[in-house]
Amino acid sequence: MSLINTAVGLLAISSPIGVLPVVARAAGGDDTRLRQISRMAVLTFLFTLLAACWWGQALLDLFAITLDSFRVAGGLILLPIGLRLIEGLEVSHPDVETDSGSLGVVPIGLPLLAGPGAISLVVADSPPSWPGRLALSGVIILLAMAIYLILRVSMPLRRALGELQEKVISRLMGLLLSAIGVQMLVGGLKGCFPVLGTGWGG
Repeated sequence: MSLINTAVGLLAISSPIGVLPVVARAAGGDDTRLRQISRMAVLTFLFTLLAACWWGQALLDLFAITLDSFRVAGGLILLPIGLRLIEGLEVSHPDVETDSGSLGVVPIGLPLLAGPGAISLVVADSPPSWPGRLALSGVIILLAMAIYLILRVSMPLRRALGELQEKVISRLMGLLLSAIGVQMLVGGLKGCFPVLGTGWGG
C-alpha cells in the first residue's frame, strides 16, 4: 500500500473522533487534566507505532513469521473492526472511572489509539529500506500531531459535531478500514499462495 493508504488506514483504526467520549469522560472537564491525558496518549501512540515501524520486521524474523502471513493476520484483525464501525457497534472501551494519570497510556494510548490493528498495519506496510521507514515515520509523526490537536479540543469538538455527525464519521472510517483490511488479506494470500495471484490477475 502507498503511504497515503497507510495514513488513511491508521487514522481510521485509531479513530480519534471515536475516542473523544472516553477522553472527555476521563478529563472530567479539567483542562489541565485533558492536556496531560492527551499528551500521554499521543506519546504512547507515537512510540508504539515507531517501534513497530523500525523493529516489527525483526520480531517477525525472530519468530520465523513471513510478512505475507502477518498481512493475512492483520487483515483478519482490521476487517471485523471496520464492519463493527459500519454497523454502528462501538468497539468496547475499558473502564475509565479511575482518576489515575496513567489513563493517557492505558487504555487511551494503548489499546484505543495504537491497538493491534494499527500495529499490524504499520508492521505489514513498513518498507524494507531505511528511507522508506523514515517516510513512514514522518507519516506517523504527522498523524500523532493531528490526533493530539483533536484530543485537546475533545470537549468543544464533541459539542460541535453532535451525535449524528459522530456516527457518520465513524461509519465512513469503518468503510475505509474494511477496504484496507480486505486489501491486506488479499495481498497476503497472494503472497502465501502465488498460484492465487495468477487466478486474480497477478
